[in-house]
Amino acid sequence: MISPHNLKIIVISVAIGFVVLIPDTVFGLLYEISHGLFEVLEEGFDLLIEHLFHTGTHETQIIVFYLLLSLIFYGLYRLWRLSRRWYSAFKITWAQQKSNARLYWQESSLLRKIEIVAIGLAAVSFLIFWYTL
Repeated sequence: MISPHNLKIIVISVAIGFVVLIPDTVFGLLYEISHGLFEVLEEGFDLLIEHLFHTGTHETQIIVFYLLLSLIFYGLYRLWRLSRRWYSAFKITWAQQKSNARLYWQESSLLRKIEIVAIGLAAVSFLIFWYTL
């Protein structure tokens, strides 16, 4: 039986694999889904405002435009606040990981250092080869 933690790791690995292997399809699908949801939201606001305020098409479009604009700005504001928190946590984690890597590098033997560099160069070469096909 697969534990919930291992299942979560498997699902995340598969999702990352899809994004790495077919990014154009994944991001195209996400774009189409988000565009469809936006159109449904906009049409819902149009119908609601026309029904509540008995406005014409032009007035309804103006009201919906400013309503959606304010929702977008509110979402961007919340994202900005959240990103500041993420950035401070990222700086702390980055400093810890950098000090751990420096300590690991200093304690490694010469053969291990050569292995690390060779694996890194092979990975970069493979990525360059993969994306230039």
